[in-house]
Amino acid sequence: MAIAKNPHSNTNAAAERKAAAFISRAGREAEEAPEHVNKKPAMIRIPPDLLIRIDQGAKRLGISRSAFIVQSAAEKLERMN
Repeated sequence: MAIAKNPHSNTNAAAERKAAAFISRAGREAEEAPEHVNKKPAMIRIPPDLLIRIDQGAKRLGISRSAFIVQSAAEKLERMN
């Protein structure tokens, strides 16, 4: 089944170009550099109130909980040097 454009849709050319560019890149990032390569899982225990604050901070930055924790640890270690 082919996907056809709705002839009655009201879209502009710029939006269509952005959509076409997005579709053409599909899957490339995953093939080029998987994010989980060379990363090790770690089990840590975090107090519930701190976890809530971590989740809030991650949401504000638009990143995952894991990315927030890794970035925070990296910043702390950088300050220690």
